[in-house]
Amino acid sequence: MRLIGMLGGLGWEATSSYYRMLNEFTQKELGGQHAARILLHSVDNGAVRQGLNNGDFEQVVSVLSDAGRSLKAGGADFIIIASNVMHQFAEQVEHAAGIELFHICDPTGAEIRQAGHKTVALLGTRSTMECEPYIERLQSESQAGVITPEAKDRVEINRVIYEELSRGILRSGARDFITEVIHELHARGAEAVVLGCSELTAIVPPDRGTIRIYDTTRLHAKAAVKHALEVTYARPNEPRIPNSLPGKHPH
Repeated sequence: MRLIGMLGGLGWEATSSYYRMLNEFTQKELGGQHAARILLHSVDNGAVRQGLNNGDFEQVVSVLSDAGRSLKAGGADFIIIASNVMHQFAEQVEHAAGIELFHICDPTGAEIRQAGHKTVALLGTRSTMECEPYIERLQSESQAGVITPEAKDRVEINRVIYEELSRGILRSGARDFITEVIHELHARGAEAVVLGCSELTAIVPPDRGTIRIYDTTRLHAKAAVKHALEVTYARPNEPRIPNSLPGKHPH
């Protein structure tokens, strides 16, 4: 199994979830007492968030790139970023670190493409829902159109994530609000919902009535294990192909 370099600390709870899932999926693949080979570089999330809030994106990229270079120097074969939000800087980090970055949109996009959805809705923080590189990558990999909630709803979803869910606060009112947003997105043509934030899984069940839910965090961790085992996810009725690099984009 190849060594997975995990760039974490961007919300330590999400990093913890990634670590658990990477090991769970490895054990499912290999059985017995096997565990994932993981090298973790945990950055100071407070410093990263301060850079984001100040609009100092160069500083954010510098912190993430330093972490990427550290993971490469430590022997990682590829890296994953344990955060949806920080994938807005994925290309810069991959280029600066000089190591393959296994993007979170790729396995989710593959699942959507396999299901044949034409339009999907994206839920997450405002940074994710309004991030053009993230949306373009998801559209490219899924071959589906991507829609997001109305501006006022994006603001409220962002508040719920940061002021409630990230602090372990689960209100029925927030659950009802998200449910209503999903209904509205479904009415606008969304055949599925992409959860672009690990915190949202606390109030959105795996499938919501007639609409399919795709949890990017879980799909990312599962595909990263397969990638580390040099086995890719395959389209329906196609054999798994060893030694390939799914989602690799030229720069």
